[in-house]
Amino acid sequence: MEGRSATRHMKEQLVEKSADAAQRAIRHYLNKEYDQFFVQASVSFELLGKARLAAIHPSLIVDKDFDSLLHACAAGKHSKRPPWNIKSITASEVLKRCTQLQPELKSYELRLMTLADYRSSVVHLGEVPEAEVTELLRAYLAAASAVAKWLGLKPVEMFGEFAEMVSKQLDESLARVQRLVAEKLALAKDNFKQRFAGLDTDQLQALIKLTENRYPLTKYESDLLPCPGCGNLGMVSGSYDVDWEPEYDDRSGDVTGAYPVVTLRASGFDCNLCGLALDSSFELEAAGLESSINVEEVDAADFYEEPDA
Repeated sequence: MEGRSATRHMKEQLVEKSADAAQRAIRHYLNKEYDQFFVQASVSFELLGKARLAAIHPSLIVDKDFDSLLHACAAGKHSKRPPWNIKSITASEVLKRCTQLQPELKSYELRLMTLADYRSSVVHLGEVPEAEVTELLRAYLAAASAVAKWLGLKPVEMFGEFAEMVSKQLDESLARVQRLVAEKLALAKDNFKQRFAGLDTDQLQALIKLTENRYPLTKYESDLLPCPGCGNLGMVSGSYDVDWEPEYDDRSGDVTGAYPVVTLRASGFDCNLCGLALDSSFELEAAGLESSINVEEVDAADFYEEPDA
């Protein structure tokens, strides 16, 4: 009970501080104080990501430090480090861990890393074009909204008086993706028509089959799906999640084992026939493709660790 209470308390503290930084970040952006926007947006996402991790267990936000782990595991009385000085993971590690938990964040990974790098002085404001600042805002808002939604937060709890503005920014971002994908599909269809106009049916089918057989598939991380541009097979790719489902004895009802359920979290699609390239889960969905794909053929042995010799 004490451990669950500590977990909830840590998560709530992190969420409160993240929301405060989020609203300051937006205010700085609107006032064109972009240096402060960068700092506050980075702080906000780092804290929100830590809340996401701490909701599972506080130890997930701790770096390699035993005294800090003792505090995270509700055993702080044994720690030589005071509770206000816990050694936690970096912003980039928070992003890495949260992206593994929520693959949809991968679409914003590069821009969120820019925010983290700015905070750690790896990049400077003068190196970032002003037009890119708006894209950084949209990436931050979309990623923060996704994590906040998982945590069960309402937009107003995260963004306060700016919740409506955030909603409109996200709607605009979605509309931009839909327009971009519509253009990509139109170009892909025209490319296919122009490329193969001179082939007869048999020649075209032979070429299609040869091309489809040459995709460099990686087990669990890629698959073939009908291309929304030309209708032939293209390659969808991304990362994968593994969940273990229990197996029960038919008579006793006891758990006798478990089997892996693997889900491909798609973040890209490429067709070598019409040239269609989709670069995020949002573009896939705008094109009518699933971004979460159940993997049919799974070998449980791929997920068992070999015992130490």
